[in-house]
Amino acid sequence: MDLPYDDHLHRAVTELGEPEALFHISTGRFLAKLALGVLLVLFGLVANYLWWFQGPATFDHLVIHLLYIVPLSGVVLLYHMYRNRGLYILIYPAGLLRLRRGEVDSFPWADIERVSLKVVRAEGAEFTRDPDGEPVACWLAADLPTFKLWDSGLTVARSDGTEAHLGPALSDYAALAEEVQKRTFAALWPALRAHFRNGTRLAFGELELDPDGLHHNGKLLRWRDLKEVVIAQGMLSIKQAGKWLPWSLVGMSSIPNPHLLFAALDEAHRAYARPRREPKPQEARQLKAQED
Repeated sequence: MDLPYDDHLHRAVTELGEPEALFHISTGRFLAKLALGVLLVLFGLVANYLWWFQGPATFDHLVIHLLYIVPLSGVVLLYHMYRNRGLYILIYPAGLLRLRRGEVDSFPWADIERVSLKVVRAEGAEFTRDPDGEPVACWLAADLPTFKLWDSGLTVARSDGTEAHLGPALSDYAALAEEVQKRTFAALWPALRAHFRNGTRLAFGELELDPDGLHHNGKLLRWRDLKEVVIAQGMLSIKQAGKWLPWSLVGMSSIPNPHLLFAALDEAHRAYARPRREPKPQEARQLKAQED
C-alpha cells in the first residue's frame, strides 16, 4: 500500500503494521473543495454588493435566500475542510485508528457501542447473508454531497463516551462508512439478536421494537401491519399497510446504530410478520352480523 508522507502516519504503521484500509483527504480533493468554498464566498460577497449597492435592493424572498445561503455554504465548507486537515483513518482487524495533527485515538470494534450516520435518502439497507438467510453484514449506503458536507457524516462512539466524527471530505467516504458499519455489525449484532429473540424490547432512540411490533410516542404498529421503512429528506419514514401518510417520522440523526435497526426490522419481519388472510364469505357474514 502506497502511503502518503506524514511522520505520525508512518510511526503508526511502523508500530502497528500496515492497515487493511486507509482513508484521508487527498491533496487534489482538498484543493478542489477549498477552491469551491472560496468561490462560493466570493460569489456571495459580490452578489450582495451588486444587489444592495448597485441593484434594486428590494426584499425579494428568493433573492434574499440566495444572497445568504451561497456565502454561508462556502464558509461552512471551508470550516469542514479546516477541521479535517491532516486527518487519517486506518482500518485494522481489531479496530479503527484516527490520526489528526499529532492526536491519536483508537476505537476497537468491540468497544464501539454507537454508530450514527447522516443519510438523506435510502430505500433500505443492504445485506450480506449466509446460506441459511441469516444476515452476516448490514449497512446503509452513505450520501456523497458535492459541497453540503454537513448533510452527511459518520460518528462512532466508544463505551466511555469518546467520539470520532468522520465526514465525506475523506477520500472514498462511502467505502469507509460501509466498512465501519460492517465491522460494528459483526461485533454488536449477535448479542442484540439474542435479546430480541428472547422478547427483550430494543431501543433505537425514541423508536422501540419488541415481538409485538414497533413502538413510538405511545403508538404500536404490529409487524403484520408494517408496509415498509425508507429514508427520505433525512427522516426515517415508517409506513403502515393501507395508509397514505407515514405511521411515524423519526429524524435519522436521533437513531443510534441505524444499520442494526434495519437488521432488527428484517429479523422481526421474518419471525413475526404474517400475511393477512382474507375472511371467507361465511366468516365475513358472521363478522358483519356481530358488528351490527
